Amino acid sequence: MNRRLLPVAGTPFLAQRLVIFFGSCWLLTSWILVIGLRRPLLPTTETWLPGIRLMLVMAAVGLVIVWPMAAMSSTRSQPAGRTFRETCILLVTAQLIIWPAGLVTSWSLERTILIALTLTGWGFLAGAVAAWGRCRVSAGRRLCMMSLCLLIALISPIIMLWVENPMLERISPLSSMWTMVSAKMSPVSADWIVTGSIWLVALLAWGLAAGFGSCDEPLQKRTSGT
Repeated sequence: MNRRLLPVAGTPFLAQRLVIFFGSCWLLTSWILVIGLRRPLLPTTETWLPGIRLMLVMAAVGLVIVWPMAAMSSTRSQPAGRTFRETCILLVTAQLIIWPAGLVTSWSLERTILIALTLTGWGFLAGAVAAWGRCRVSAGRRLCMMSLCLLIALISPIIMLWVENPMLERISPLSSMWTMVSAKMSPVSADWIVTGSIWLVALLAWGLAAGFGSCDEPLQKRTSGT
């Protein structure tokens, strides 16, 4: 009698492949919408920069808003470990935008590293919020976590409509990507402090999710015997 695992939709292996597929589709669609399929007639830093800026903003939207909401739209609970793996897959995929972009812009290596760390930190934090929401099959809990993701992304840009404060640009994944890509000078200490704070909060949130965010519905493995 031989037994083997069937690659059904409920298994983590197929789910991770789907995460890679849909994450890549999001980036490809964003590229087509904001840059297009044709090279600029005069491919200079100034011609590439607007498209790259919008690409990074779209990546932030995907990591902080679209991915958490899609993950929390399922009808089953998922362990924090699975959400962590899927978040890491998307964060690695997002690096495919940042590092090649550094070759066609005037970013210094220090600024490229800062942009990569900032986008990864925001995505890591949003992934922790998704982990908290996915560990319970509760519509109210998931609605609260979805609302929190929206607040993380949008509260600072909304406040900036009435209050002009450079610090507000740094505490939103959308406005921070827009500002960092446009800046030509080297990062200042405040940029590193904000990015470090984002990582600190994200690590704390993941620690709490791993320790207290246990699932209320165990995942079932499907097997078939012949």
